[in-house]
Amino acid sequence: MGLSILQIAYYPSLLEIRDRMLEEDGYVVTSVLGNDEGMALASAGHFDLIVVGFSAAHAVRTKMVRWLKENISEVPVVVLLGHYHEDFPDADVTTLSESPLTWLTAVRKACTKSSN
Repeated sequence: MGLSILQIAYYPSLLEIRDRMLEEDGYVVTSVLGNDEGMALASAGHFDLIVVGFSAAHAVRTKMVRWLKENISEVPVVVLLGHYHEDFPDADVTTLSESPLTWLTAVRKACTKSSN
C-alpha cells in the first residue's frame, strides 16, 4: 500500500484530476474541498503528506498552511503555486502547478524525505 496523502483543493475538477494522478502514481489519496474540510480531516486522520492546491486566494492558502504547520507540524506540506512569485514560507515544499511532471516530482521527493 502506498503512502497516504491528504489533498486540499479549492476547485472540484482540479481535485478530481489531481486525485486520479496521485492514485495512478501509487498513493492512497483522500481529497477535500476547502480549508474547513481540510482542517477537519487533517485533525482526524493520519497522513504522510499534505498537498495544498492553487485555486484559491493566496491569503486563504496561507491560512491553511499555517494552520497545518501549527497543528500537525510533523506532516510535510507541499503547496502548488499558481505563479512562480508566490511565497509560502511555512510550507515544506512549493512547486509550480502548471505541469503534472513538475508537481508530481515534488510530491515524490517530499514523500521520500518523510518516509526516511
